[in-house]
Amino acid sequence: MKPIMIGAATLLAGGALAAATLAPAAADSHEPPPPIPPHAHLLVLDAEVDFSGEEPVLLDYRRCIDLAANRQLPLGSQHEHVHFGTAGEALEAGGGHLVVPTAPAFGLPWTNCATFLEIFGF
Repeated sequence: MKPIMIGAATLLAGGALAAATLAPAAADSHEPPPPIPPHAHLLVLDAEVDFSGEEPVLLDYRRCIDLAANRQLPLGSQHEHVHFGTAGEALEAGGGHLVVPTAPAFGLPWTNCATFLEIFGF
């Protein structure tokens, strides 16, 4: 497969980058960051990613799965751990698996695995 450029928000499940971006603004204005809208998730299995350049590059993947039949998940503590905590970290470290949010979260353009893969040339 050809290398595909992917924004950092994509490969870091959107959440980590969004948290880092929103936290300084919230600290400066003393207002909480805007809420994350309800959204679905993709699970990208065996993602091979090159982080050596300015933008991460998706080199290959084994499978993409629309989690929960592409339905929005409740925004609870488990959901937060997938984006910002140990659940997401364990998936990535344990096998290169990524949990990727879908639109409308973080201004992302894809809504499911088909559109995600199409956008990135697969």
